Parts: sequence; structure tokens; C-alpha cells
Amino acid sequence: MIDFVSGTPTFALSKVIVWVILAVLLRIVSKMIHNALISPLKAIPGPIICSVSDWLIAIRKPHGRVFEWFYQMHREYGNVVRVGPNLVLFSSKEAVRQILITNELPKPDTISGIRTDPNIATIFSATDRHFHKQRRTMLTPTFSIKFIASLEPLMQSCIKTLVKKLNSTSKSDPSIQINKNGLPIVNIYQLVQATTLDIIGETAFGGSFNLIENGEHPLPGKVFQELKRRVLNHTFPYLKPFFKKDLWTDEFIQQIIRDRKELNAKGTKREDILQTLLDARDTKTNEGLSEFEIQDQTMEFLIAGSDTASFTINMALITLLHHPEKLRNIMNELDSAFPAGSRQSPEHKTLKNLKYLNAVINETLRLFPVSIGGILRQAPNDIMIDGYLIPKGTTVSASIYQVHRSKDIWGVDADLFEPERWVNGNPVELKKYIFSFGSGSRYCIGYNFAMMEMRLILASLLLNFEFEKVEKQNLQIVHFITPALITKKFDVGVKVRC
Repeated sequence: MIDFVSGTPTFALSKVIVWVILAVLLRIVSKMIHNALISPLKAIPGPIICSVSDWLIAIRKPHGRVFEWFYQMHREYGNVVRVGPNLVLFSSKEAVRQILITNELPKPDTISGIRTDPNIATIFSATDRHFHKQRRTMLTPTFSIKFIASLEPLMQSCIKTLVKKLNSTSKSDPSIQINKNGLPIVNIYQLVQATTLDIIGETAFGGSFNLIENGEHPLPGKVFQELKRRVLNHTFPYLKPFFKKDLWTDEFIQQIIRDRKELNAKGTKREDILQTLLDARDTKTNEGLSEFEIQDQTMEFLIAGSDTASFTINMALITLLHHPEKLRNIMNELDSAFPAGSRQSPEHKTLKNLKYLNAVINETLRLFPVSIGGILRQAPNDIMIDGYLIPKGTTVSASIYQVHRSKDIWGVDADLFEPERWVNGNPVELKKYIFSFGSGSRYCIGYNFAMMEMRLILASLLLNFEFEKVEKQNLQIVHFITPALITKKFDVGVKVRC
């Protein structure tokens, strides 16, 4: 029988298709048998299905709940757990330090799935050590302590807008709810996130997005949508054509870069992060970043510099409101350092030396790390970790959430919010086991920026206002690329301090 459209024998074609399908199935089955029965990873404990499939991870990723399952797996199986055919979790302090510091394992190749362009790396998504070192050297001046200090006035301008906004919250406004004590209720989570985004706007985009004042801007929603798209692309690469990219964010950033270049051409320069990216040059070749690289790197800073800081500040406020005695301690310290009359704009040079304020931030970073889902690395060759042979190419995860709550490190009160451990203990020693900003050569380049931002916002809020928590709120955390409250909401009653 001949197919007269193509001229191809239908029977022969069908036979070829069947053989191709059988070959693919055979390869899949062979790989599953190898993963389950032959691979050295078979010695590692974990659910049996995980030796042949990533299904248990895949079904949780779209909901941002993988980190909870990982925590459950560690509680059930111990410090080393196999959760996928090629993924092993490690939570002992020795293993985590080996992965991140001693051996400094590279990031896995699969991280390309969260890039804008899979073939163009950023400082966060780089897998090649040479490229990462080169890019970090180029960007180091952007995040030096001296340069970050010069950005404080820009940060302060946004924080003053936040304080003004809260000061103007009126009980007479019919759209504002009132709590049982007669205080207006505001969504502080949303306002803090708006502040961190406005700060990124001021310091990296040439001007505030005015989110605090206007209450809305397309940017936060677009960024969250893009984060989710990248996670889905990474998790389900075969469905990539269905996860269409919204070009709004790219066009928004491209226009800002074009406007800045036009200003530069006229001889006007604004000293901020965007300008340092435009001016950055490779020390060996003197080449700068391409327009795409500047756009991509700016997008990365937008995500990392807003979501991570706002999450930490909000979790600090939430936790303090659930621990009134800790709240009194930090407010007493702040009041002592900044008497009435100097509260609206507390200076960072004083804040960075306040022991209890920094203890609260460190303890929040410990209990609610921005790397809550773990830090992924890849074995570049066969390696022994925690007594197990890890074959070349295996993805390993340093389980930060578990290390930060390890009773072996932190004691019997590891699950409790105890800022005092940072005051009474040895902060330098304790910080060896805090991995919120990564560690080793991949330590977050934006650490100084984030710490200054968190100190300034948290101190300004507590110096100028008293907050009362609203009961029965959904505080469920979800994690995509960065963690967040699922509701994007934490309501508080607000009282202006005299």
C-alpha cells in the first residue's frame, strides 16, 4: 500500500515509528534500572520512587512547597536523602561546608533553565568558575562598602516616603479597617515590599517607581509572573512553548537603559547601580557589558534586591510581634540610640553597630533564610560527601533550612526565635553556620546592600510606629526563586509614636 500524498510506503513508515518509540522506551527503562539498582546513589536512603522519578518534586514546585517536603524528608530519613534520580540533599554542617566552601562545587547545568537566555549567564546563574570570577570582579565596585554607603540618601528618601505614608493613614478614611483598639489596619507586607522595590528603582533604575505613594505599579506583579514562568520552565522544560514570556518587563528595563544612555551622551551622569553597570569594564579586555547583559543583570538585581530584603524585614516584624519581650528589647535599644527628634532618619553608621538590632536580623535570616529551598550544586567528578560516593554529574543540595535549625549547632532551642544567642554568644563563630547569602566564592555580592536596607527600614518602622498584629492570618510561606508569604499580606494596626 502506497501513501499517494508522500509517496512513502505506509507500512514501512509505521514500522520505523514503532522502532523509534520502542528505542526511546528502552532507553528510559534502562536509565530507570540503572538509577534504581546500579548507581552508587542506590545506597542513599529516600522514597523508592525518587530513585526513578522526579515526580514528587515536580508536583510540588508549581505550588512553591518543595522546601517543606525536603524538611519532612530529612526528618524521616536523616542528614542525607535521595529525592530524585540525580538529586541528593545534605544537611549536616560538615557536608554543607564541604559543598559550599571546602570543595566549592559549581552550580548545576540545569540552572540555565531560569535564565532569560539559556546561553547567556549572569553572576547568579553562572556555572563556569572563570566566568563567575571575571563577572564578579567587574561588578565588585558596584557593591563595595564605600559605594553602597553613598546610596544611603537614595534609600532614605524612599523610607521617608514610607514613614510619611504610614503617618497619613487616617481612621476617617472609609476604605481603612479599624482594629478593636481603634487603630487603622494596613498591609505592612505590601508596604515593605513597595519600599524595597522603590529603593531598587532609586538606586538601580534612576528613580523611584512610586509604589509607596501610588499603591500600585505593574512591575511587582510582572516580576512575580516572570519568576513563576522561569521556575515552570526549569521544572517542565518540555512544556516550555506553553509558558509564554511577557515582554513588558524587558521593554520597561530597555527603555530605562536607553534613557540613561541619552543622558550620558549629554554629559549627565547619575551615580547609581545602573551607571556602574554601564561603566563596568573587564580588567583584561576593557570590554563592557552588552545591552542585553546590562538588562539581564538589572533584572536579577531587581529580583534579588527587593524580594529577599522585603521577605526578611517582614518576617522580622511578624516574629517580633509574636514575641513582645523581644520587641521591647529592640525598641529600647533603638530609643536609646535615637532620642525623640532623630527618629525619622536613623543613620546607618549607628545602626550597623547596634547589637540587638543586628541580632534580630541575624536570627530572622537563620529561621527564615532566603535560600529556604536549599543551595544547589553539581559534582564535577566523583566525590565522597558524608560517607557516600556521589558520582560525577550528580546534583547535590545544601539544605540550608535544616542546617539553620539543627540542634547540633544551635542547641535545644534551635526552632525558637532567640536573638539573645547573637548577643551572648560568639557572632563570628555562629555566622560560620549561616548560609542565607550563600558562602565561599559564591557569597552574595549584594550582602552589604541588603544589610543596610534591612537595618534602615526595620529601625525606621520601629522608631516611628507601634504595631499590633491582627489575629488569624495566613502566614504560609511559598518558595519559587525567592520565598514569600502566599497571600502577600500581613495586616497590622498602626499607631504613630509620640
